[in-house]
Amino acid sequence: MSVERKTVTSLPEQRAQAPRVRERNRRDKRDPRLPIAELFSEERARRLWESLPEEHRRDHFDSANMPEDYRQAFIVRTIDKSRGWYTQSLNLRGLPEPMTWEMAWFIDQQVADGYSINTNRLGELRRGLVLAVEHGSSVARTARSLTALTHEEWGREVRGALMRTHTSANPHLPAWVENGLKHVQDRLAHAYHDGEWWRLNVWNPALDRRIPQREHEPNGRTVANFSQLTTGWFREAAKWWLSVQLSTERYVWSSVKSRLDHLKWFQWYIDEAGCAGPQLVDSPEKLRPWLLGFVTSLNSHTAMTGPNKGGRLAKNSRRGPLVTIEAFYRWIYDNRAEAVSVLGDRRWAGLGLEHTVLFRLEDKPRLTNQLPDDMALEDEVISTIAAGSGVLAASKAEGGLDDRQAFHALMLLIRTGRRMNEVLMMDFEPLLPLLTTGKQKDKGPDGFVARLAYQQTKITGGEPPTIPVDQEIVDIIRLQQKWAREFIAAQGSPEGTEPPYLFLQTKNNRLGKRPYASATFHSRLGVLTEKLAITDSVGRPVKISKTHTFRHTRATDLINAGVPIHVVMRYLGHVTPAMTMHYAKTLAVTAEREFLRYKKVTADGRTAEVNPSDLYDLLHLDQRADRVLPNGWCMLPPRQVCSKGNACLTCDKFVTDTSHRDELQHQLQQSEALIARRQTQFTARHGEPMGEDNIWLAGRLAETRALTKVLVALDQVSVHEDGHLRAVRGAGAADRPEP
Repeated sequence: MSVERKTVTSLPEQRAQAPRVRERNRRDKRDPRLPIAELFSEERARRLWESLPEEHRRDHFDSANMPEDYRQAFIVRTIDKSRGWYTQSLNLRGLPEPMTWEMAWFIDQQVADGYSINTNRLGELRRGLVLAVEHGSSVARTARSLTALTHEEWGREVRGALMRTHTSANPHLPAWVENGLKHVQDRLAHAYHDGEWWRLNVWNPALDRRIPQREHEPNGRTVANFSQLTTGWFREAAKWWLSVQLSTERYVWSSVKSRLDHLKWFQWYIDEAGCAGPQLVDSPEKLRPWLLGFVTSLNSHTAMTGPNKGGRLAKNSRRGPLVTIEAFYRWIYDNRAEAVSVLGDRRWAGLGLEHTVLFRLEDKPRLTNQLPDDMALEDEVISTIAAGSGVLAASKAEGGLDDRQAFHALMLLIRTGRRMNEVLMMDFEPLLPLLTTGKQKDKGPDGFVARLAYQQTKITGGEPPTIPVDQEIVDIIRLQQKWAREFIAAQGSPEGTEPPYLFLQTKNNRLGKRPYASATFHSRLGVLTEKLAITDSVGRPVKISKTHTFRHTRATDLINAGVPIHVVMRYLGHVTPAMTMHYAKTLAVTAEREFLRYKKVTADGRTAEVNPSDLYDLLHLDQRADRVLPNGWCMLPPRQVCSKGNACLTCDKFVTDTSHRDELQHQLQQSEALIARRQTQFTARHGEPMGEDNIWLAGRLAETRALTKVLVALDQVSVHEDGHLRAVRGAGAADRPEP
């Protein structure tokens, strides 16, 4: 979150309390980092060392003692290319013994997680540390652990040692030491910490297995850093609250990240305006003015990034922090007795009912869920994207991106309408047999042949979701599996090893444990967007990286094809029909477009007088089904009752169009056949045919004449080339010439 620092005008009451508030803030501004040095003990370091297999407990690794799994992970570095001298050796000697234990344990953890070991970088890290512990300050010289100093402080010690010894070294050595030690210390912090996992200020699910995670977590590699919440009581309570929400599955990991970003806004306001501890103010009557200051600060803040850059924050950016802070305080109030015990701060017991509803309805911007009109892509656009997507797989020499995985993933997105992470986190073997009858098996190559299982990363619970797929999708899956097997084999994995995911991260992923990153996929599609420069029918640029448009397009196609809503709902993985109807709006637009597509004519073959758009609104097709006829529509006002029975073809309230031509032609043939049959019967009985003045025959002849006129008119009328429909006249009125 980018926060622009700005002055918030304090209320008179806040000014009067300023000295006392500042003193209280100083007491609450404890060091936000849990000092990692305090977690270290030689006994803990020894336990890490002893947890390693015997062959991994080494202070150096070379060709003589290298474990086989390390041999696959250690990167070979060149000593003398002309002579063919290469090595994988790594020396950890020269460091205090606990540091050697820590380094050896770190290497073992990296190898187990499928990371490659850069022997050159680790060798330089050891070299810099030796310089620091031998020629650094007294603190560095007496250090026993890599955690004795922060990674920035170790970098400064290396710079100082280089200056004192006038050593000619890699100019990047201090930076390499800082970056390398940061990763080491992150692992050691979780290994040394014996308390509850949420007490740490940095939550890293990739390193701390205690943090609750879904089986397939799209954001599982991201870190939640609470150090930016510099107010002690606020930070500790926020960690406790979010840990409980995560443990009880009310929040998933991505929710924790977004809520933490919201809390940072509140910390920013506390820094600017000050507060009186957990209760925020000294008396309840001051709470509303203090909170209004927070609302005002959000409303007046200038957006630093995004589409609103330079203007106000977007509605969701202003509403989110208010909703989160209110939920946080309401939960703490409900659990205030436990908060005193868990957090060790009696001030939480002083919360009152006023803290359960911090903001009024008018304080929170009202969100509108209006989809842009370009969410569903046109058929021509989809075809253009599919035709140009080969750029992703093409080699760089051919001007491509040399990423076959991205090509396969895009094809699955287009064909299946799955969410991006549902594809990227798909199991290596996602295909299941399709239970079919003998008749269904004969549907041909275009029919469904299997079921595709995918990771439901947005909605939790229920059975593992699957969708039926055709042979083309099966072929894409098989090609990607072949690529993944070849990639794993090239990393030195044992023959037959299959990764857990179908799409794989290609960097530092020897064992294939990590899926293809969504950020990488977005980047690839962004480049593809620039290369193809696709526009829609009205000239708007199409961003291929907006992957959710493929889902909207697939959903819209299914709904417009007449697939029942409950089937579309199951296909999309929705738990409520309301979610599916979110896409069904397109169906109404399509219905109106189809209605307006044809010119309307009356029973006597004249062009209808009412404007087609007005007629559509008047008919209310979705609500006035009683005005929908088998061969057209009735324009009789809703409150009037028809007295003509089925004599629509002789009524001036009847209109139709070419979409009903087949029905009208069939009706004409039936009417003519009925007249001929009745004439034969009449002649046989009376000795002569019916005359045209016969009441029954007159009515039938009127209908056939009307049908003939309508069919002729429908064959003659057409839509103007510019796509506009001209106004038309009603039955019995003289038609006006077109302008």
